[in-house]
Amino acid sequence: MDRSSLNGSDIVRESGFTLKRKINKETIVNQKHFLATLALGFFLAVPATSFGQGKALIISPTDGATLDPLDEIRLSYEVNPGPRGDHAHLYIDGKEVAILRKRKGDYLLETLSSGKRSLCVKVVNKAHVPIGIGQCIQVTVK
Repeated sequence: MDRSSLNGSDIVRESGFTLKRKINKETIVNQKHFLATLALGFFLAVPATSFGQGKALIISPTDGATLDPLDEIRLSYEVNPGPRGDHAHLYIDGKEVAILRKRKGDYLLETLSSGKRSLCVKVVNKAHVPIGIGQCIQVTVK
């Protein structure tokens, strides 16, 4: 098979036959548009945490869990503060209850009163200001 290009056309010679395919500017523009759309879709689909922005993850208890106040209740977490963060804070029902300096660990939740409770781990900067990275879950204490 012999290929050559002449004046915006592909010429393909194979087994004595010559095929000519017209390549126009519209085809090239459509290919560039497709690649740009594909790249944009990739960047929108990949979470910001994949680009080193940081993360906060509550491993346990799970969201929606029902907890027994007589049991020892531990919050397991994992934090990557990213370039803008320094450490994390733990909030129960919107009130700061602990500073979490370890990247991964457990925190013993002292007595939780019965009812629905919100548990949040938020990444903060050195001035202890939340930077917008965090995770909150809802639990019910019997």
